[in-house]
Amino acid sequence: MAEGKNLGYYNGLPWRVIIDPERQEDGQIIFVASHPEFDGVLGTGETPEVALADLQAARQSMIEALLTEGYPVPEPAVLSSVVE
Repeated sequence: MAEGKNLGYYNGLPWRVIIDPERQEDGQIIFVASHPEFDGVLGTGETPEVALADLQAARQSMIEALLTEGYPVPEPAVLSSVVE
């Protein structure tokens, strides 16, 4: 693990979030939240807010596991913007 890159470091990064509605087989709509840079880490819920909270918990658990095992943790890509 690189010096200073602990759970607090990764939680403080500007993670992009995508939240999409998804219709279940029973017709119920749930929301699925994901980070484009972090494959396999998802959050779900009956509202976008619940899906986001679930995603944050899943991300934290995944980061903890990767750090514990010594694997690299992906970081969010920071997009540059042009203001004219």
